[in-house]
Amino acid sequence: METTGWRQKDDRTIAEMRGYMEREKLDVFLPSKPAHIAYLMDYWDVLHTAILWEEMTAMLAVPASGEAFVVGERGHLTGPEGADVHPWWVGELIDGDRPGGRQIERMVQALRDKGLAGGRIGIERKWMPLAVYEQLRSGLPDAEFVSADLLVPQMGFIKTPREQGLMRKAAEVGIRAMEAYMGALRGGASRREAEIARAQRALECGGEWEGGPYRPAWTGGIDHTPAWWDVAARERFLSARSRNWLELPDESPFLVTHFEARFQFYYCDMAWHELYGPEPDDEAVFSWGPRQATWAEARHDFEVLRRMQTEALNQVRPGMDHVSAKKALDDYLASDKELSAHFEDYYIHGVGLEIHEEPVLCGHVPVPTPLDGPIYFQPGAVVSSEWFSPLWTVEEPFVLTESGWAPLVELKGLCDPFAP
Repeated sequence: METTGWRQKDDRTIAEMRGYMEREKLDVFLPSKPAHIAYLMDYWDVLHTAILWEEMTAMLAVPASGEAFVVGERGHLTGPEGADVHPWWVGELIDGDRPGGRQIERMVQALRDKGLAGGRIGIERKWMPLAVYEQLRSGLPDAEFVSADLLVPQMGFIKTPREQGLMRKAAEVGIRAMEAYMGALRGGASRREAEIARAQRALECGGEWEGGPYRPAWTGGIDHTPAWWDVAARERFLSARSRNWLELPDESPFLVTHFEARFQFYYCDMAWHELYGPEPDDEAVFSWGPRQATWAEARHDFEVLRRMQTEALNQVRPGMDHVSAKKALDDYLASDKELSAHFEDYYIHGVGLEIHEEPVLCGHVPVPTPLDGPIYFQPGAVVSSEWFSPLWTVEEPFVLTESGWAPLVELKGLCDPFAP
């Protein structure tokens, strides 16, 4: 609705859904994955962060024609009654009774009342609970249930200009916050002092305060691991009997950071390496497991990895499906001896309201052909591009344009520890 501020996305969402349903000859679509429902329903704050108790859940149905409707505890999908935060294309709101099984019975009855009991019903096979599926099949014996697992991922993969702007803001605020964090560590601050500096910078750059457990919209780092050359710290990290995900000796002179940043529920997912101690001599030898390398070799390895990240990704062009994209990546990597010598693995995934969205392309994992067709790369697609060599990890968000891939945010050298 107009009050959500998402009319552009709402218009595109219903057009994409109806186009998919016409192509697949579906009469109605019943999404199941909470994050997918959150995407369709305009990200009402509590929806995809609260635990949806069984007796308080609701179901969304999108017919091929006519208004979509919600059955059950509608507040969990549309906000409190009168809040008016649901999309314009959701019309009827049918209340359900507790306990939880009632909303499925009510949905069955609603589909019967609307003449949809004998049609083709698209469901998310990967996400619909078996008990729900069995109850629907029992209540609608004349219906044909077909997979529509990729309806929402295909739609969500291509971000509107507004969505790109929110993701760009998340990345920008996150980067600047982590600059402050790492700068504070270089200046001798403790971990806690550096975290405070990071929070202050995030707020200064327009980041949002978390505001409690149901509104996690603030940004900041989540994972810090010792760099590959910091052998003593790495050994302490690996041998620790108990540790949390922030385990890193404060006295360590090197840092590899991986972090997620959020702005209005949109993620960016990044990793970079940075020295905050003196740079080693070119001939200094470092060990990483059974491997050894001089600092000069490590620098070259990093430069190759960064080049590979951009060049390989640009083999994926608008119009490719994700199966063809995986082949194009692998063919390119196999064609360059230098890349093959340094390459270890890659992990390219969609990113948006979830930190790892479909499609997912992995170096050593074949891409299965989905039941309901592939996901297509089109301008507006945003991915987190993560690349590994024996010594390094780099990760950065990219957006697909008509002319190729571009960084979502310019890193200004932060992903390169060798930049001036």
